[in-house]
Amino acid sequence: MLDKTYSLSLQAKELLTNNLEKVNYKKEDLSFSDFEISNYAYFIETGAVKNHYINNNGDKTVVWFGFEGDICVLLTKYLDIEHYPASFEFLEDTVFYRIKLSHLKHLYATNMEWANWGRKLAEILLVKTYIEIDEYRLMDAKKRYLHLIQNNENIKNRAPIKDIASYLGVSPVTISRFRKKL
Repeated sequence: MLDKTYSLSLQAKELLTNNLEKVNYKKEDLSFSDFEISNYAYFIETGAVKNHYINNNGDKTVVWFGFEGDICVLLTKYLDIEHYPASFEFLEDTVFYRIKLSHLKHLYATNMEWANWGRKLAEILLVKTYIEIDEYRLMDAKKRYLHLIQNNENIKNRAPIKDIASYLGVSPVTISRFRKKL
């Protein structure tokens, strides 16, 4: 999982793995507490989560899905941005390895390999976001749906229709219609 982002030496990996804690959450747990999501970065071993933005009316919009191999962290908390109304919820029973954000920041500040890993991760996520925004801007709802499921089969099989609809900005009925025609 780590080498997918940037190749690390065994010694650099040990700096992380020696500080990881394995944690399990049940789908019924629903979501991380504010403390948990504010103070840790999570590496998903198995399971699925979603991240949603919460507007001023309390309405939730799904903005991200995470599956095996993904990193689950609220970047606004990592960057010490005070209030960003978002939360993560569990779609399935999920097993994580977590590390305190303070330790991860320490690795970035004191180890060149980890500084490069963090930079590379930020670059990958930024490019993925720009591509998604640019591609989705030009697509109608059906093309966005097809693009989403072609690029991540996990979403189609593991995320509820209502969450996929929220992510794409359409109704659940629209997603059901798309699925019937495929």
